[in-house]
Amino acid sequence: MTVGNSARLQISMAQAQTKYGSSLDALQTSYLSGNKFNRYGVKNTKATQTLDELLKSDKLKYKDSEYRSQFSDLYKSIYGASDDSSDDTTASAQSIKTASASAGNAAESIKSFANGLKYGGEVDVDTYKTQAQNFVDSYNAMVDKVGNSDNQRVLQKGVLMVNTGKVYSSSLKRAGITVGADNKLSLNSDLSDVKATDIKTAFGDRGFSDKVREKAAQINTLTGGNGMFAANSLVNSSSSGKPGIVAFEDNSGTLKQLTDTVRDMATSVKSYVQGLGTEDKAYSPQDYTKAAKGLVDSYNSLVEAALKSDKSSIRNKGETLRGTANAYKYSLERAGIVVGKDGKLSLADENKLAKLTDKDVKYSFANGGFLDKVNDKASQIKALASSASSMGYNSDRTANYAYNSGALFAVYA
Repeated sequence: MTVGNSARLQISMAQAQTKYGSSLDALQTSYLSGNKFNRYGVKNTKATQTLDELLKSDKLKYKDSEYRSQFSDLYKSIYGASDDSSDDTTASAQSIKTASASAGNAAESIKSFANGLKYGGEVDVDTYKTQAQNFVDSYNAMVDKVGNSDNQRVLQKGVLMVNTGKVYSSSLKRAGITVGADNKLSLNSDLSDVKATDIKTAFGDRGFSDKVREKAAQINTLTGGNGMFAANSLVNSSSSGKPGIVAFEDNSGTLKQLTDTVRDMATSVKSYVQGLGTEDKAYSPQDYTKAAKGLVDSYNSLVEAALKSDKSSIRNKGETLRGTANAYKYSLERAGIVVGKDGKLSLADENKLAKLTDKDVKYSFANGGFLDKVNDKASQIKALASSASSMGYNSDRTANYAYNSGALFAVYA
């Protein structure tokens, strides 16, 4: 459903409210009190019974057949009433809490991935497929559980969530995801035409992922959780076809050491390059390789550690670092440094490095650029890691803040 169609639906609803008055209020009250929710195809006997009673009421029984038919269709469209008399299976609060936590984590994860992309940049299709499939599966599982809830407020949040999916259907379609008639999501088999801009629009800041996370948090809280989530660190699909999950860890101490090392290596490369071109200092493949290798190795270690952090803000900085490397991809290539699909760096072969000139490396590094960006992000990661350490984690390192430190308790479910 496009935004325009959604707006027209809202207008129709307002007109129906004016036309039918308190009858629709009675419908909603009776529908919710029936403790059955079939926006997803689950039968609702109480709602169907209420429709029959309303059609026989003084407000409607004397209306012409077309009017009554329109009212009946509107009722069934809004509340999913069905003539099917089969029973449904009520989902437990625990299963809904677990499903909402999984969906919230998946929303955080794909948002982090999307924010790490650059508008107009390249997309690692395999990585995106893993992220998107995890999100689709987790979202659909939550839809199933919420659809079988007997909690009135959970059902209301479910309605809002799936309606939001319809509003974002066009954006999701461009990102390779289809919203079905049953409100479930499905991932296209061919994602080769999906662009970084499409992914960022659908799942970046203020995108569909934020909406899902918001509703998942509310549903999680209503079923006994605390509505706090962390992004999953995903790897490509395993032989089973399911995404692998990398466990987060409290690595604040390691991160602080790595950020210092990265900044030292960046400064070393910059100092070496700025001295080139003088009478007593020409480009030396051996000296440059030594300096560049130190930068490459420390940078890769920092990115890897940041993405494993149990602090979402640090993981976001790790994704930004990978995006920064992609943004300077062609500049780095001129200096003999290759940016991989995973955003990590590697040195070109010896023949390539031997053919570089003063102008090549000065073009890439003398005026800062990539090195300055790495310095900035490393400083930000160190500040975040220092902040996390000062708050204190409990001894089992589960990423719950210790109560005796005065910090917030941050387990998600």
